Amino acid sequence: FEFSINAWSEVIIFSFVFMVIISGAFNRVAAKIMTQPMGNYSFFLSLFNSIMYVFLYFGILFSRYRMGIVTMDMLRYPWKRPRIDLVIQGNELNESWLKRKVSALPPFKYFVVMGAMDGLGNILGLIATPHISGPMTSLMSQTIIIFSLICALLILRTKYTYWQIWSTIVVLAGATIAIIPDITGTQKQSSLFFCIVMAISTLPNAISFTLKELVFEDRKDLDIFIVNSHSSLFQLLWWPAFLPITIALGQSGHQPFLDYVRHGFQCFVGITPSDFYKQDCSTNPYPYIVYISINIFFNIVLLILLKKATALLGFMAIKAILPLSVLLFYFDWPLLGSTSISKFDFGGLLVILVGLALFRYTTNAKKSYPKESFCCSPWLPWCDDDKKETKINNSV
Repeated sequence: FEFSINAWSEVIIFSFVFMVIISGAFNRVAAKIMTQPMGNYSFFLSLFNSIMYVFLYFGILFSRYRMGIVTMDMLRYPWKRPRIDLVIQGNELNESWLKRKVSALPPFKYFVVMGAMDGLGNILGLIATPHISGPMTSLMSQTIIIFSLICALLILRTKYTYWQIWSTIVVLAGATIAIIPDITGTQKQSSLFFCIVMAISTLPNAISFTLKELVFEDRKDLDIFIVNSHSSLFQLLWWPAFLPITIALGQSGHQPFLDYVRHGFQCFVGITPSDFYKQDCSTNPYPYIVYISINIFFNIVLLILLKKATALLGFMAIKAILPLSVLLFYFDWPLLGSTSISKFDFGGLLVILVGLALFRYTTNAKKSYPKESFCCSPWLPWCDDDKKETKINNSV
C-alpha cells in the first residue's frame, strides 16, 4: 500500500513535469503567433498582459488569504517600515543621506523596481519578437542566465566558481553561434538589431528575479503571490512610462503619438487601422486569447510543480522547454508558417544546452563545499576529493 502511494505521487509529479514542458513550449509558439497580427503594435500586448496578471494574482492572493494560507502580517509586509533599530544602525555606520532614506522606506521600494524591470523586459521582448524567427526568440532568451549571474554578484554578493562562470560563457557562445548567419548576412530570417534587443530584454527580468530573491531572503515565509501580485500591480502602473521607449525603437513609424496609441488599441480588438503599416488585424484578439490561456495554465502548473517537487526537477523541466519549443517552430502554424532549421540554429542549441547542464551541475555540486572554501575555484567539484575533504576539515 505504501509503495502504491509513493508510486502514485511520482506519477503525479511527472505528470506536472510533462505539462510544464508541453505547455511551456506551446506558450513560446503562441507568444510568437500573438505578435504577428499586431506587428509594430505589439507593445500594447504588454498592457493587456499586465491587466490580466493583476486580476489573476490578486484573485489567487485573496483566495489564499480566505483559506488562511496568507496572513495579514504577510499582506502588510510590502508597506511595513523597517524596524527602528535597523535604521539607527545605518546611521551609526555613517551611510550617505540618500542610502539612509532608501533603507528607511518600506519594502514596496523593491516591488516598484520589480514592476519597472518586468515591464521593461516584457516590452522589449514583445517589440523584438515579430522581427526575429521563432527559434531565435527561444535561443536569445537564454542570455538571462548570464545576466542573472551578474545581478547576483552585484546585488546579492553571491560567489561563483570559475566553472559556473565558464558555463555562462558557453551559453553566450551558443547564442552567438545562432546569430552568425544574421551577422554575416548569409541568412536573413531575423534582424540582427532585434536579436540583440531580445537578448538585452532579459537583463531587466534578471534584475527583477534577483530582487525577488532578496525579498525572500528578508522574509523567508512570505507567500509567493504577495510578490507576484504587487510586482504585477507596479508593472501596470509603469506602463505609460514605456511608451517613449517604443517610439524610440521606431515602432510608431513617425505617426503622431495619439494616432499610434489609437491605432494600437484598434488593432488589438480586430479593427485594421488605415495607416501605412498595412497591418491586417482582422484575426485579433483570438491569438491573444489563445496565448494568455496557455500562459496562465503554464504558470499555474509550474508553481504547483515547484511546490511539489525539488528545485532541480523544476529547473530541468523549464530547460527542457527550450529544445522542444525550437523544434515546434519548424511545423506549419497559422499566421506564422514554418521556419527552416539551419546548422547554426542546431549548433547554437546544442552549445546552450551543454552550458545550461554544466551550470546546473556545478551549482548543485558547489553546495557540498563550505562557503569559505570556494571563491572562483577553477576545479570542478568532483576533480579533487582530497582537496575537498581537507577544506571541509579545516573549516571545522
